[in-house]
Amino acid sequence: MGRYILLRTVSIILQLLVISLLAFAIMKMAPGDPVASLVGGREFMTEADFARVAHNLGLDQPVYAQYIMWLEKFLHGDWGHSIRDGRDVRAVIWAGLGATLVLGIISWVIIAVVSVVLGCLAGMRAHTTTDYAISSFALVSFATPPFWLGLILILVFSVTFDLLPSSGRVSHGAEGDLADYLRHLVLPVTCIVLTHAGPYIRLVRGSVRDVLGTVLLSGCTCTWITSAYSGMALPPAKCADPVCDMGRPDFPPAGGGAFVVEWVFGWPGIGRLFLQVAMARDYPVLMAAVLVTGALVIIGNLLADACVIWLNPKLQRFGPGI
Repeated sequence: MGRYILLRTVSIILQLLVISLLAFAIMKMAPGDPVASLVGGREFMTEADFARVAHNLGLDQPVYAQYIMWLEKFLHGDWGHSIRDGRDVRAVIWAGLGATLVLGIISWVIIAVVSVVLGCLAGMRAHTTTDYAISSFALVSFATPPFWLGLILILVFSVTFDLLPSSGRVSHGAEGDLADYLRHLVLPVTCIVLTHAGPYIRLVRGSVRDVLGTVLLSGCTCTWITSAYSGMALPPAKCADPVCDMGRPDFPPAGGGAFVVEWVFGWPGIGRLFLQVAMARDYPVLMAAVLVTGALVIIGNLLADACVIWLNPKLQRFGPGI
């Protein structure tokens, strides 16, 4: 196990290094200029002013020198300052990360519970009206774009009925109000759950059908299975295992649909921050956001591995050999 942990640690370091290299190279090749973006365009600066600002930001150095200089500072805890507004990058990232973790963890927990419950229900009642209804919901969930559903939720619950806030994390003047904070969470969490739960429901249903098929082949009847386990297929770990395994890239759902949801609902998370600084060519904040997002995905994989091993203790013997 010690060898396995060492290999995983080295792998994480190498992955983050490759992510930083690719992100830095892509940003340098992308059109636009961070210096010009400070004043709205190159035409608003003289050549002398442009050269002076670029030198102060270190952007007149060769690309490899800029990367080495950034990496050295980053490893020493100096994440730099935002080109756009001069704020400390670390403070900006941690603020966005906290908001994303709250949204992501709550959404993922609800997705896991809903997927296991509905998937087991559909699997136990296969080819019935219940199964068809749940499977239809899963199909619609899988096919629904998060941005479209987000706009529909805002139109219905915020604009038409004025029941829930449409954007932000708290209302103006209601800082510290837990009830107001939870009200702001309802729509983005609902959007993420409804657009991400479908594949997991189908996966759990298939797992339940496999388990029931194996048990039936051993001579047990469906009536005995249902009465013995109160509607839950055996074993429960077999049903939850696919959710943990497939949920690797979605814990927390910090990419893809979650980024779009944060943007649609104005949720001040790292996904919305990522899109803002990408359009502004704010390299220091963008690099930190890329690394933090990459670290979240890697941590999600580690947690998924730990969850799968916890649900299936027999897999522990395979750990050192992975």
